[in-house]
Amino acid sequence: MTFSKPIFFGIVFLLIVGPFWACRLVWVLRSRQAPGVYAFAGQGFAGDQIKEDYSEIRFWVGKDTFWVHGLGNLPVKPGEPIRVRYQPDDIYDARVDVFAGVWGDTLVYSGIPALMLLVLFVQPQVVPWGSRVRVITRKPFIQIWAE
Repeated sequence: MTFSKPIFFGIVFLLIVGPFWACRLVWVLRSRQAPGVYAFAGQGFAGDQIKEDYSEIRFWVGKDTFWVHGLGNLPVKPGEPIRVRYQPDDIYDARVDVFAGVWGDTLVYSGIPALMLLVLFVQPQVVPWGSRVRVITRKPFIQIWAE
């Protein structure tokens, strides 16, 4: 099959970055919200040298109380209410219901390969502008045809 450069990189982008977003979207669609309370800010160590801020949040599901580590530096004070999202079949898979809490790791993990694909796309020495990309089932699997 032969593709133009933008179509080829679009397909590769969807194949590499799409699963990150699909998994998180399924997680969000299956998750439920629960009321919680910001309990306190904690501080741990990432390695030996770097201090890592986090927040402890208490939330309720039915009559049971659970605790979750949340993002650091949340703009709330101890005792203030905050929403939590959790999975009904795995209550300990909970996250603070803010954009960065739910989507932050997905943005980072999918952003790194997306940036690498962007660099490959805009770099004309890798795939020249106006060229076609041919994908075949034998070596070399990808051929670039300059027009």
